[in-house]
Amino acid sequence: MDTTTAGGPGIPCWAQLGSPDPQTAAAFYGALFGWDFTEDPARGPGHLTARLRGLPVAGLGPVDDLPRPGWTACFTVHDTGKAAAAVAAAGGTVLARAAAGGREDLYADPSGAHFAVREPDARQAPSAAAGPGGFALAELITDDVDASAAFYGALFGWTAGDPAGPLGRREWRLDGTPVSLLLPRPAAMPRETPPYWDAYFTVTDVAAAATRATSAGGTLLMPSTDIGSGSIAVLLDPMGAVLTLVEPRA
Repeated sequence: MDTTTAGGPGIPCWAQLGSPDPQTAAAFYGALFGWDFTEDPARGPGHLTARLRGLPVAGLGPVDDLPRPGWTACFTVHDTGKAAAAVAAAGGTVLARAAAGGREDLYADPSGAHFAVREPDARQAPSAAAGPGGFALAELITDDVDASAAFYGALFGWTAGDPAGPLGRREWRLDGTPVSLLLPRPAAMPRETPPYWDAYFTVTDVAAAATRATSAGGTLLMPSTDIGSGSIAVLLDPMGAVLTLVEPRA
């Protein structure tokens, strides 16, 4: 599934890493995906834009307003002001509203999982995410599937499909189009790990990419596993952020 090339509301459009050491993180992701980096002064000191094939593909920076280090999935909305009201009405929490320079609005859903929204900006270059090394999709790992489905359904108009596979993974759809995934907390996930949005990045060979990641200082949490639509591997980067590699089925 690749949803990031579409620009409509409710579509994942960007991934932003909050890290205690953005430079170390940049070295890791550069080795893993072939990204190079430019400074992003509009966001503030220490913020970087990752580029792939000359196009922006993700952001890296200090932890800033995030409740903890990790990747944040960002979704498009028609109007950030209306989105803020919808988040509050559905029981979410405002973590940070956008400042000048095009920052996203940052929220936490009722479970504490953080995510961001922004309005489409015609001035921004198209994403490189359609190919290997790009942000592919986002998956919410939650303790309460029904509550999460209700919250994001109210916010984005998503509908959750039926559970599939041994873990009960569901597909979120918008007007019939797959946009994200919803996963009940797996038994192997530590209880102290709070619910979170996981960022998936496309690779051509998930096993080889996982080996490349561990060689660059990452930690393998789950080896290559078939999920039906492709194969995934789950890792920690050197600073402790979770990411998932996905090799879509041909």
